[in-house]
Amino acid sequence: MRRFSRTAWSQGSIVIYLILILTFMARAISSMMQANNPLYAHSLGVRLAEVGLTTSVYAVVTMVVRFGYSARVRLHDVPRVMTIGFVLLTLAIAGVLWSHTFVEFLIAIALAGVSTALIMPHLLSLMGALSPAEEREKNLSYYSLALSTSLVVAPVLGTLVLTHFRLGGIYGLLLVFALIGLFVMGSNFKRFQDRLAKDAKAPALKLRHALSDLSHNGVYRRSFAALFLFNLSFAAAMSYGGLDIKDRFHLPYSLVELVLTSFFVASLLGRLVVSRAVHHKRLERKATWMFWSLGIGGAGLGLMGWAPSLLVFLVGFWLLAWPHAVLFPLVSMRIASSVERPLLVAANTVAQSSFDLSGTFGPLVLSVIISHANMGWGFWLIGVFQFVGMAIFVAEMRQELLHHRQVGQRPMAG
Repeated sequence: MRRFSRTAWSQGSIVIYLILILTFMARAISSMMQANNPLYAHSLGVRLAEVGLTTSVYAVVTMVVRFGYSARVRLHDVPRVMTIGFVLLTLAIAGVLWSHTFVEFLIAIALAGVSTALIMPHLLSLMGALSPAEEREKNLSYYSLALSTSLVVAPVLGTLVLTHFRLGGIYGLLLVFALIGLFVMGSNFKRFQDRLAKDAKAPALKLRHALSDLSHNGVYRRSFAALFLFNLSFAAAMSYGGLDIKDRFHLPYSLVELVLTSFFVASLLGRLVVSRAVHHKRLERKATWMFWSLGIGGAGLGLMGWAPSLLVFLVGFWLLAWPHAVLFPLVSMRIASSVERPLLVAANTVAQSSFDLSGTFGPLVLSVIISHANMGWGFWLIGVFQFVGMAIFVAEMRQELLHHRQVGQRPMAG
């Protein structure tokens, strides 16, 4: 029995490591493509007005596939869907390298959007579904660390590639990442499938019914709302933050890029704190963590709007990285513990769609604000979203505090 338990634990650990490898590869590819697609389109000779189409096409296709297909996938079918996703991702990157016209390039970008929708939300579902209950929060914190690490490492690798090769060299690197991901997924397909054997008989999921069930889940509803409100502010701040510091403090492009990268370094450090808190079992009061992290983010946006100096702006920018570090892993943990297993794929897919929605509407909201006021007012007003998010957790935070006091006052047994 002990040998069997040890073998089962070993098999489970291998699966978790494989998911982390796939997460790093997939997130590195998507982040580097989103950053470099406009540059590659411009290198094909298209006008600046058309360059924006690359981001729009990628975001719209990703969102359509997320809601139109990915959210309805049964948990048992996730390995098959992800394998198809890595095949399409490999073809998409190869298509970018071989494209000679803007239309060919857009087709490849659309294909990349499809693959992203087939891979990213399902990685999170796999991590939540295949982690033992006692290890789930720890593994989800590692998943978030893999995401943050890729966001830091990918730009560094891209910079090193560009010092020796043309822009196409970055896509050559991404093609290697995609092939590694495809190999890992393909060679371990049966391993994943076997671990999900008990989900094989689950009925097909109807998205309308799934959304109805999720909307009646208070924990999920509050988690999604908080994540969406933060992402609105985050997307807007990242879209215009670089322009603001360049115009306000007259920084060269290289330093602007360094400032933007420093945000993800700060977020990575924050996720290390979250992972350590999970390890020491100090993360039971998740609503309280989310409440105060949103407040810290709101304070950061306030400093960014005021910012009489670059140092003050940086402090505000790095404070905004704290809710970026905290919210996603905690939302992932709350989903895994509060949502029924058949709804797990739909729940994670819809939650991740908040990134697409906020990426579309966040910059739009800020652009409307700054068209009538200055950038400082824009940062202050989107900071209000953080305080709305705080209000969502007030009642739950009080319940956590009351429960914590009751546990603390409970007499010791014996």
